[in-house]
Amino acid sequence: MQRFLVLAITLLIVFLAGCNKPASPGADEARPGADEARPGADEARPGADEARRGAGKVETRLDARSLESAAPVAAAAAEAVPTADGGSVLPSGAHAKSAPAVAKSLPRKIIYTAEIALVTDELDKAGAALEARVKAVGGYVSNANRVGNRGAARAATWTVRIPTDQYDRFIAATEKLGELESSSRKADDVSEEFYDVQARLRNKRIEEARLLEVLKDATGKLSEVLEVEKELSRVREEIEQIEGRLRYLTDQTDLSTVTITLREEKNFAPDGPPTVATRLSRALFGSLAAMKETGIGLLILVAGLLPWVVPLGVIAFAARW
Repeated sequence: MQRFLVLAITLLIVFLAGCNKPASPGADEARPGADEARPGADEARPGADEARRGAGKVETRLDARSLESAAPVAAAAAEAVPTADGGSVLPSGAHAKSAPAVAKSLPRKIIYTAEIALVTDELDKAGAALEARVKAVGGYVSNANRVGNRGAARAATWTVRIPTDQYDRFIAATEKLGELESSSRKADDVSEEFYDVQARLRNKRIEEARLLEVLKDATGKLSEVLEVEKELSRVREEIEQIEGRLRYLTDQTDLSTVTITLREEKNFAPDGPPTVATRLSRALFGSLAAMKETGIGLLILVAGLLPWVVPLGVIAFAARW
């Protein structure tokens, strides 16, 4: 029993001695290195924070510079002249795509032309009605030509200019002046050319203004002044040509051109069965024409008998006595 107690006490002493031993040398050396690394990491943190703040400043500077450089471009885009293809022309002549809403807001520039051929029983009456209709819609006759004499086959041609907003209405009314032989229409879209010419004119006027400033401030040799004046004359000549083209396109798009040919033919029978309205119209006008011819015949008869009235009256009076 005593041996057992001695053995237990010995094992207990050995166990307690093992727990109180110092740590291994490697672990003791690692601990100071870790302790030294912590202050370095603490010193590195302010540097990282400063780097982050510096990057934020750089981004802010870049954004400010970007806004400053974008300002002239935005100003130039605001002054851009829109083109027909949905783009725009800057004052310097460069092209830039505009927003679709701006492109859609541009009015189309279209040149309308038409040719109509009609057959009528009364050329004079139909021609007078046509000219009256042209004046009623605010147009004018630009050319008129008649061929033939009364009693023979006659024809006439009118070239008229009609406001574009009255184009369809005028053609529909004109086709009712007689029997329609043929009709053709044409629409030529010149929107792209129209807006390009406008942009070219604006650029040339800017160039002219710059040359005038150079000429005004010129203090050099006479040859330099003459060179500037020569360039100014060239620019002004181009401006006149562009203005002429712009006036032509404006006139052609504001006023449509319609050519009407009327051919007189008595008792004309068109292809296909006539409508009830056509038959009633022909019967009415035919009756009026017959009454007119009868009246003219009676007047001619009276005029022819007048020379015989006086002699026959004298003879009848003498015979009674």
